[in-house]
Amino acid sequence: MVDMKGKHIVITGASGGMGSILTKRLADMGAKLSLCSNDEGLLNKLKEEINGKTEVFSKVIDITDEAQVEAFIEESYKANGEFYGLLNLAGLSIPGQIPETPVEAFDTMMDVNVKGTFLTSKHFAHHAQSPAVIINIGSMAAINANGNAPLYCTAKAAVNMLSKALLLQVASKKIRVTTVNPGGADTAFWGDRKVDRTKLMSADDVCDIIMFVLTSNPNVQIHEISFESMAKF
Repeated sequence: MVDMKGKHIVITGASGGMGSILTKRLADMGAKLSLCSNDEGLLNKLKEEINGKTEVFSKVIDITDEAQVEAFIEESYKANGEFYGLLNLAGLSIPGQIPETPVEAFDTMMDVNVKGTFLTSKHFAHHAQSPAVIINIGSMAAINANGNAPLYCTAKAAVNMLSKALLLQVASKKIRVTTVNPGGADTAFWGDRKVDRTKLMSADDVCDIIMFVLTSNPNVQIHEISFESMAKF
């Protein structure tokens, strides 16, 4: 297992349920952190909670705006030095039936989930040195279609293929790329949708898998990990 002390980890969507858990875990381990979010209040609260534990750079950005993403990555590099890991956690889901779904919903889904992952990966890879790892968050919905969220399935399937193709381009620099495909987790992601939460994993369950990939041997390429709650069966 790789020791995270002193390793520079970039986390998008850092103020979300899983982002905040991973931020706190990595701060306790002594990793240097660069955090971004679109929620200034939650991001500031998170910084206060880890204050004094490690070196932290944070910025509120729109993950779909390349100029903002590029500036965040550049400033992160200047603040905390050489990159080791990128955790692409920023994402969203818009449920709905395709015949009634406005094209704006499609654009938003693809922009946040796919374009955002593309932009952060692009600029991170530009600076990353050997060894490094990019962890993209997919979903079991990319593998098993969900009739209630077809756009989400489409976006996460695109993230999976983006990861596979990106690996072929950056592996020569000893940068690994892994897609983590969790099933449903009990987080604020669901909003007010009616969900049987007894069938869901906890956010900590998902973070355990992400940490496993992040701390894994740099000589081992984990292509993807797909998993879900045993309560579903």
